[in-house]
Amino acid sequence: MLADIHANLAAFSAVLDDIERRGGVEEFWCLGDIVGYGPEPSQCIELLRRYKHICVAGNHDLAAIGKLDIASFNPDAAFACRWTAQQLSPENIGYLSSLPLVIEKDDFTLV
Repeated sequence: MLADIHANLAAFSAVLDDIERRGGVEEFWCLGDIVGYGPEPSQCIELLRRYKHICVAGNHDLAAIGKLDIASFNPDAAFACRWTAQQLSPENIGYLSSLPLVIEKDDFTLV
């Protein structure tokens, strides 16, 4: 299970390396917020997409692509969302746009 990557490529890479050292997983389940705050949103999206995974949209993912109003975000989060929106390629915007809000998998519901 992955969540709250928040565009922190160094931390995300360290987590993935640790998972590999421990034997890996068949599929990642991501609970969203791939982007937001950190400096490498595109790289984090692209790294996640290299793995077999399922992922739901987080509020920062939706805000970065204009699908969620940032009026309720604190000033730092709002600034990060506006900055992130300027960094994303059309492909990465399309990927974030495609993320569902809910995924039901086996006996689990991801939201």
